[in-house]
Amino acid sequence: MLRNIVSLALLSAALTLAGCICPASAPAATPQVPDGSHDFDFLYGRWLMHNRRLKAPVLVSHDWEKFDSTDAARALPGGLGNEDFYRASYPRKGFVGMTLRLYDRATGLWRIYWIDNLQSHGDAGAPNVGRWRGNVGIFDESLTIQGKPAIDRYTWTRFGNHSKIAAHFEESISVDGGKTWKLVFANDLIRAG
Repeated sequence: MLRNIVSLALLSAALTLAGCICPASAPAATPQVPDGSHDFDFLYGRWLMHNRRLKAPVLVSHDWEKFDSTDAARALPGGLGNEDFYRASYPRKGFVGMTLRLYDRATGLWRIYWIDNLQSHGDAGAPNVGRWRGNVGIFDESLTIQGKPAIDRYTWTRFGNHSKIAAHFEESISVDGGKTWKLVFANDLIRAG
């Protein structure tokens, strides 16, 4: 039996040298992307939102407008992401906005598109892109504001089921490459009904 084991070992070594058999080795570790496809599930349903928006021009303004809005969110079919519809009487009566959030399972990144009936003109533009880490999600877009390169950042914070406010959303702008940020919009989500 020992002779058979030695013969097999010699045969395996000879075939390896001849290029017929690769030596056994551990497969290379493939980094696993955590499944973040349910990161926004907390958002499904109907909401009352308490909002505050910095008045224009946002880069120099310190004056805030406060108003309420409603929102309704739902999943897209097939795990593609989700959408929500936002309604307010600010900045004018009949204001409607829509967010489309698409999830990329390969990268774990979300792409968030915003359109509204005042400024979108049929174009969703470039998305804010990012991911969640724990209960905080950060999503950035590079853009130009008043001729300056800027970063537009969406920051979501989830509070869980035991809080009156289920989540908080902020939009901030940086014109110095992310060294400093100016808050331009914020809202708190309170479940309706």
